[in-house]
Amino acid sequence: MPPKENTKTRRQKRQINDVEYVSSAEATSTLGVRRETLYTYVSRGLIKTVQRPGVKAKLYRKADVEKLRSRAAARSGGPQVSHSLRYGEPIAQTWISEITAQGPRYRGVLARDLVRDGRSFEFASELIWTGLARTRDVAWPALQETRPLEHLIKLASHPADRVTPLKLLTLLATSLSAFEQAEDDIQATGLATYRRLLQTLAGTAGVFGPDARFSAPREGEFVAQCIARGLGLGDRVDAVQAIDAALVMSAEHELSAPSFAARICASTGADLHACVATAMLTQSGAMQVGGAVEVEALIDALPSRLESEDALSLAAAMGFMSNELPCFNHPLYEGEDPRSVVLLDMMERLTSHGPDTPKIRALVVGARQAGQHPNVFASLVMLCKAMGLPNGTGAMLHTLARTTGWIAHALEQRLTGAMLRPRARYMGQQGSS
Repeated sequence: MPPKENTKTRRQKRQINDVEYVSSAEATSTLGVRRETLYTYVSRGLIKTVQRPGVKAKLYRKADVEKLRSRAAARSGGPQVSHSLRYGEPIAQTWISEITAQGPRYRGVLARDLVRDGRSFEFASELIWTGLARTRDVAWPALQETRPLEHLIKLASHPADRVTPLKLLTLLATSLSAFEQAEDDIQATGLATYRRLLQTLAGTAGVFGPDARFSAPREGEFVAQCIARGLGLGDRVDAVQAIDAALVMSAEHELSAPSFAARICASTGADLHACVATAMLTQSGAMQVGGAVEVEALIDALPSRLESEDALSLAAAMGFMSNELPCFNHPLYEGEDPRSVVLLDMMERLTSHGPDTPKIRALVVGARQAGQHPNVFASLVMLCKAMGLPNGTGAMLHTLARTTGWIAHALEQRLTGAMLRPRARYMGQQGSS
């Protein structure tokens, strides 16, 4: 029997962040330029750099280097290789959302402005789906028949101690695709179907709350209220507002890997639940919201009395590189992830804080001083821990919220009437003729 890996070794082998850096030699080799040209790219802001503690030489962000290489290939008429898909040039047209320095815009409306104005997740979802903003926030009609769902979720969540919130959502979406009557035309399913799916997912929060059972939104109850009730937060106004903000800020983020997967699935003619299940399975990876597990492990391991200047050294002792904290930094944002700014602000507005809040604050301050900034996955974990919620809740909120965006992408892709089927360039050994 092979020896068990210790936690430190496992973390060193497992890539969590999709923010990689290369040396100057690797960067110049990839681009085929001299070092002076590389420095010019840096001075123009085309390539971001990072300074390692105690090391004079800088590292260069790999995604920026690859993007420049892709542009050069396009100008010269060369082949567009696979790395151009990694934070490279846009490859699809969309009317759903765009990523800006202020955070994502949904149909032209900044997500942070929706939170500022107190808009609900329901309001944001329908804006993303239809492009039309309601005049006011309205709760969706309650689910009429939940007994089949309760039975399905009871089966899927047994034994409960082995099922995480993210796994339960994925099992549920897959089961709905398998057992519900499939609708070939996604557009024909309509808003009622999209609403029911999100309400069903919201009801799973109760499985991980004090009552340990599925509890869908009641009549007149918003999704955020349902989640807060299910998780044992009752009707706390600050908690409901924080959950609503988390859902709104997480609802959509352009062509992320799970969204791309949903579009591929939709392009084949698969039903809506299959598209969502495909996206959820992609979402579970360590370089997506699955990496939130590492953030939870880091926070749990830190001592309650933590000084900000000790945070990174303690993280390093647990196997986390000081410049590669899990779910910190995002290649599409310079410095702070605007979504995290909103969520951490909501954390500070809470009227009641969980025991992990002081060390979360110290970790954020220490990381920021070293140029590390929590992205949306990390900030969701921090917000949920500040509310005293169980591990896995942050991933659940993000996945539930992002289902809104996946539905929109499936709809938009189906309208193109074409199947996504790119070609590959064979690079292996040639056979004899």
